[in-house]
Amino acid sequence: MIKIDVYDKKILEILINNSRTQVTTIAKKVRLKRETVTYKINRLIKEDLIKEFNAVLNEKKFGLSHYAVFLELANLQEETEREILKNLKENKNLCWIGTSAGKWSLTFDLIIKEDKELNNTMDELLTKFRKNIGDFVILRLQEGNYFSSKLIGMNKKIKIEEIKEEKAKIDEIDKKILSIINRNSRVSLVEISEKVKLTPNGINNRIKALEKNKIILSYTISLDWKKLGYEWYGIQLQLTKFGEEINKKLIEYFTNHKSIIFYYKYLGGAWDYDFGVLVKNSIELREFIHEFRKNFSDCSKISDVFITLEETSGYKLPRGVFE
Repeated sequence: MIKIDVYDKKILEILINNSRTQVTTIAKKVRLKRETVTYKINRLIKEDLIKEFNAVLNEKKFGLSHYAVFLELANLQEETEREILKNLKENKNLCWIGTSAGKWSLTFDLIIKEDKELNNTMDELLTKFRKNIGDFVILRLQEGNYFSSKLIGMNKKIKIEEIKEEKAKIDEIDKKILSIINRNSRVSLVEISEKVKLTPNGINNRIKALEKNKIILSYTISLDWKKLGYEWYGIQLQLTKFGEEINKKLIEYFTNHKSIIFYYKYLGGAWDYDFGVLVKNSIELREFIHEFRKNFSDCSKISDVFITLEETSGYKLPRGVFE
């Protein structure tokens, strides 16, 4: 665990809300010297509490499909697991990967332009590691959200907005800018300018247009929950009753519950929702499950619970999107 003081927490809150906020602006807001803020941010990075600076890009505007894959691994040695992880990390369509314990040993997300890319990825994986892969499930994501602010105790009411699905028109310059920001949302206009061969002012105008058109949704940071003393459990949920009102009630609960860090809603498949719960220990998990069942046992049932051991690759749009 890492110790953070009230100033660290304020800095994290600002970066969660907008990871592109300049150090000078942060310094004014937290009433510290610029040099002190720079030192504190660098410390949080060095201590691995801040893992990445992320741009949240609108997948639907790119005309992409998002799939979650759950693998049960068998006959496994540590070296084989490393090889499987290495193979997946090299895949141009991978956007997130995590190891877990329970029914599933490994989960990962793929974002693809065409369904054949999903088939190619799974064919390659199964051909190379078939003796090490038992059961597996592939689900198509309908919608989802991640609430990093809850990691530091921020639990503000979040307005749920409908995001239009039409594909956006972006040119090659936009694509280059998005690719750079996708890797590191905190990159400066000058750095982008040098790589794209456009003036910083031109870059700034392009970014503002991408934000206005909801191609860039927000900027935030990825935090290591373990550094703050949490355990992350994944819960898979099947609906026993259906309808818009039930889905709305569930999503509002996921969005505003202090312990739920994300949710995914799937189009058909083995279960309907998958959501992550951050707790300090198994006692807190049990209390959460009791609370959840009290609220939703009339319309859903929990099909599985597993613990996430590590995020081996944080969420970003994969490089294949920009090729």
